[in-house]
Amino acid sequence: MAVYVVVPVKKLADSKRRLSTVFTPQERRLLTLSMLQDVLSALKASKVDVIAVAGEDSQVEQVAKKYKATYLSANGAALNPAIEQAALWCKAQGASSVLILPADIPLLLAADVNRILDLGNRDGSNIVLSPSSNCGTNALYQTPPNQIPACFGPKSFLNHINEAYQKGINVRLHFAPGLSADIDDVEDLKKLFEIENKSACKRVLQQIMRNNQTAMDFLAKTKNEN
Repeated sequence: MAVYVVVPVKKLADSKRRLSTVFTPQERRLLTLSMLQDVLSALKASKVDVIAVAGEDSQVEQVAKKYKATYLSANGAALNPAIEQAALWCKAQGASSVLILPADIPLLLAADVNRILDLGNRDGSNIVLSPSSNCGTNALYQTPPNQIPACFGPKSFLNHINEAYQKGINVRLHFAPGLSADIDDVEDLKKLFEIENKSACKRVLQQIMRNNQTAMDFLAKTKNEN
């Protein structure tokens, strides 16, 4: 069985706009790339066979190559169509299973990835989902691939559950702190300090804060609240 992973990355110019009150566009790009590094590092240490990154930026391509991942150009496609294109590529390459993971979960662990694989390979036709803290989807694993369409976005966890239910497909769930902690807004950044970790994202965030007073004030507030 060949397990492929797809990590979609939004265009860097559009990444993490909800953090624009704290960070500059360049700082948001750096945070996005650092989170991608954390995700790819966890995947490299896991039992997956092939890693594919779907994006639209040369910097994203460079990070993908650094981790020996295949880079797939999204060609301007929106998130879900880009994921579907990448999943079809995986299937054409011989994937028996495809795992979709977002690029903004810097606390992801290889153990969580392996647990998802174990849950998804227990019997014939399976889907494994991991929800985010706001009812989004931070992992979608399908054996075989393409049983349900990608429905990423607000409340996507419920949409994926509904798609599977309508088709009578068995769904298993995996809950883990590192998987639920996606970074979308200022409040989410607190998770990087609440959970012990040595992520690249946390290091980059601390470097940024040394030169960004607004971000530094946020860090001080976060530490006081903790």
